[in-house]
Amino acid sequence: MSSFDPFEKYNLFYKYKINITKEELEQIFIIVKSKKFGNQQNTSTYLALNILNLPLLKNIKKQIIDILDNLKLKLDINFAQYYNKLDHHGVHIHSNSKYSGILYLTSEGTPTTFYNLQFESYEQPVEKDTLILFPSHTPHEVKFLTEDENRLVISFNAG
Repeated sequence: MSSFDPFEKYNLFYKYKINITKEELEQIFIIVKSKKFGNQQNTSTYLALNILNLPLLKNIKKQIIDILDNLKLKLDINFAQYYNKLDHHGVHIHSNSKYSGILYLTSEGTPTTFYNLQFESYEQPVEKDTLILFPSHTPHEVKFLTEDENRLVISFNAG
C-alpha cells in the first residue's frame, strides 16, 4: 500500500496491488460484454449487479474488504464497467460514501482524471491489478476513448 496526494494537500489517495486470476478476469468480461446491463455511456453493472457478490470473485472481494477493514470502511455498492471506442463517463462524484475505489483490470487505456476544488486535474494512469482509493467527493471522469481499448474496471463505494 502506498498513499499519495495528487493535489499536494491531504495525502488521501491510496494505491494497492490486487491479485486477480485469469478466470476472474474472464468472468467479468463475459458479464459486462453480455450487454444485459448496458446504459447510454458504457456497459456497466451499476445498480443491476453488485459484481463482487459473484462466487467466482470472492478472492477479489476478500482482498478489497481486508483493505477497507484496515481503514475502518465497509464495502457498499460495487459494479464492473467496460469502456471502448467513444465511451466515456462524465465528471461526477460519489455521494453518500466516504471513499470510492477503482480497480483497474486491464493494462492500458484512457486514464481516470481527478479534479480538486480549483479544478486542477490529475490523471491516474491505468495500471493492471491496481486499486485506487480516493475520497468520494473528489470529482473525476473518464474522457472519451478515441480507440478500442477494452478498458475494464471494478468500481465501488465504501462508508
